[in-house]
Amino acid sequence: MKRIRILTHAALLAGLAVAVPSMAVTVVASNCVSVTDSHGCRFAGVLTATSVADTQAKYNLYNDTHASAGPDIGLHYLFNTDSPGFPGTFSGSTGGTWATPGYKVLYLGVNAGTNFALYRLPAFVSSGSWSTADIPHGANLREVRSLAFFGTAVPEPMTWALMMAGFGIVGMAMRRRQIIRAVPG
Repeated sequence: MKRIRILTHAALLAGLAVAVPSMAVTVVASNCVSVTDSHGCRFAGVLTATSVADTQAKYNLYNDTHASAGPDIGLHYLFNTDSPGFPGTFSGSTGGTWATPGYKVLYLGVNAGTNFALYRLPAFVSSGSWSTADIPHGANLREVRSLAFFGTAVPEPMTWALMMAGFGIVGMAMRRRQIIRAVPG
């Protein structure tokens, strides 16, 4: 009987662990004007690859009732600074710089403690600065946990050259086909 009861409790606890998402995030409404604002929007939670969809959905729901939040956002996750093989650099503990050569970043997430701030950058860029100043921690700045980057990979020049050559070949083939059809047979 005790064995059955222990197994039942273990199953109940396992079910609760599955039912409660560990990566849930919420917009801190009192600190959010818009992700385009210089202070970004603060969220409770941690911004990782697994919480991107939740972050996007929560912000888009928030902006449905707060006109200042602007249009819906679409986050295309690239990587975090704590991702294995992070392809860039960043410096500082409460503020500093970052660079992601070969990638264009439009949104930047700054994780500190159990909160993060999300910023929409003015344009796609490959480097910039960051700070934890928008994530309050008493009178002191909180140390950064990680930075999250959202945007696109930039095609290398050789990729552009191959793509242009491909368009040229397709164009020539289409023109040749038109000339062959025009010749009476």
